[in-house]
Amino acid sequence: MLERKQGIPPAPDKLEIHKLSDSIRTVQCNLFQESHYAYTSWVLTDAGVVIIDAGPDTAAPRVKEEIARETDQPIKYIIYSHGHIDHIGGAPVYVDHHPEVIGHENIIPRLERYKLTADYFSQIMAIQIRQNLPIKQMSYIYPTITYRDNYSFKLGGLTFELFHGKGETDDHTLVWIPELKAVFCGDLLEGSFPNLGNPFKVMRYAREWAETLERVLALNPDLAIGGDAVLTNNQEINEHFKENIELLRYLEDSVIDAANQGKNLEQMIEGIQLPSHLENSPNLRQIYSRREFAIYNIWKRYCGYFDFSASSVLPRPKRELASVARDLIGNDEAILKKAENLYHDGQLQLALETLDLILKVEYENVLARRIRQKILEKLADTDICLMSRNVWTYYRDEDNKFLEGK
Repeated sequence: MLERKQGIPPAPDKLEIHKLSDSIRTVQCNLFQESHYAYTSWVLTDAGVVIIDAGPDTAAPRVKEEIARETDQPIKYIIYSHGHIDHIGGAPVYVDHHPEVIGHENIIPRLERYKLTADYFSQIMAIQIRQNLPIKQMSYIYPTITYRDNYSFKLGGLTFELFHGKGETDDHTLVWIPELKAVFCGDLLEGSFPNLGNPFKVMRYAREWAETLERVLALNPDLAIGGDAVLTNNQEINEHFKENIELLRYLEDSVIDAANQGKNLEQMIEGIQLPSHLENSPNLRQIYSRREFAIYNIWKRYCGYFDFSASSVLPRPKRELASVARDLIGNDEAILKKAENLYHDGQLQLALETLDLILKVEYENVLARRIRQKILEKLADTDICLMSRNVWTYYRDEDNKFLEGK
């Protein structure tokens, strides 16, 4: 496995180019996250260059310079592994080469959805990745060639076989070059716990993800380039993929079995734990996504919001329930003290939800916000998962701003 570097600037002065073969180059790029990176790769042929994932717009100019240093051949194709902006954002840099841009047909509705929900997307990005991205101003290069199941072409003596897979998204394209025994997997190959779900986005696909990885293994590749991992030998590929396949199938099967038994989401999140060999695997560290998000995502795919209780059919706003509980207690000091005790006992999530008895009704309650700030500070300092940690950090900063001068 190539070493994943930390602290790579989004707009680097110089790129570290990895020569994976006589023809294949890749570079690790960073858009905004220290726990998840995106590789931009290109394949050199004597008839032109094929870029696989254009990467972020901040790094693409340097990639273009590097390609020009090594060859005077034009960039003939850009292949999108999927439509996330850290994989397609750099495409406008290459338009002067007039390349064909290839992507799965589901990329089109994805980009249309980004435009439709641009304001929501901007709000979510500010929380999830702590960046204010100009979503409305983004310019997307749409594919000039789309396909449904498979697509292939030849260039400079190499065959590029594209096939569709689902997993992190529904628009993934995998690229197999049989002459080089190399496969490009996009974010279906990750160096940590697979991004099988998060609280902010649409569903992922656990079963299809496992099936796609099984299809890749059947190709018997010697080189696998992913979204934030590059595996450089067949044994490593087999071990890494089989571990991910086991995890994906275990989680999907466990959630479906629990649903068939009449268990609700809360019971699933509490009861479905990973086997120790998966929980402790260095390849499945929950530094970007996490077990709870994956369970919620699978449940959301197959089940409605009904939780096998009559009160869940037409639930009232949480602020109303909080108001009833607050009135019954009749003593905010008792609520605040309980939250403090839970904080000191290390029950941070329960402490947060206890404070909601006040904050759902009176969000500007200074005493409750002070305690919440401490809880969020502790969570932000101890949580290794980027997506949940950024939530704690975002609302901690909101509390800090609110409490200034109070």
